[in-house]
Amino acid sequence: MSCSTMLSLLMATMVGLASSTCSVTSSDEKAEAKDAANYEPACIAALEAQVRIEFEASLQYLLMAAHFDEDTVNLPKVAELFWSHADEERSHAIQFIQYLRMRGADNNDFFGGIPIQPKEKVYDWSGVDEALRMALKMEKDVSGKMKEMIDICSTAGQDDPHAADWLTGTWLEEQMQGQRHLAGLINTFNNFKRGHDELAEWMFDQEL
Repeated sequence: MSCSTMLSLLMATMVGLASSTCSVTSSDEKAEAKDAANYEPACIAALEAQVRIEFEASLQYLLMAAHFDEDTVNLPKVAELFWSHADEERSHAIQFIQYLRMRGADNNDFFGGIPIQPKEKVYDWSGVDEALRMALKMEKDVSGKMKEMIDICSTAGQDDPHAADWLTGTWLEEQMQGQRHLAGLINTFNNFKRGHDELAEWMFDQEL
């Protein structure tokens, strides 16, 4: 047998050994994080549905930011406000996915086979006021969804106390603060409009 043939056989044997020793599959039953006492499918399904809502809100904010970043609009700080909101909503979606994984949920079909689209399906805005009011509406809509999820996760006999506490303690507080911030921005913009309507958007952008 030639040296090259022996070397080939040796390499094939080593590859076979490596593939057998590095396998991550096992015939043993897999352990699961979820437990029958706390894991409630209806609550988990509601949390999974929220992932899509957060991504769609992020996409809507991206379009809002892009609009105010146009050269013909040129309100860079307003654009930055919405860029940051887009990042925040995307981060929220990731945090929901991470929570679901911590609880043992393994569904990856967060979109139901339907492509995501901007939450409000709006692609153009007449000005800052319209955009800010849309942002506030989206935040209030999400707060409403949070309340619905808390109710689902608190249903007697099917309650998931950990999820309900997580939603109440972590997310409702953030939603309330976000709504207060946006409402304040709308009122600040309205103050700039008094006697300075033509300069209001530029003045507001400088204030941010």
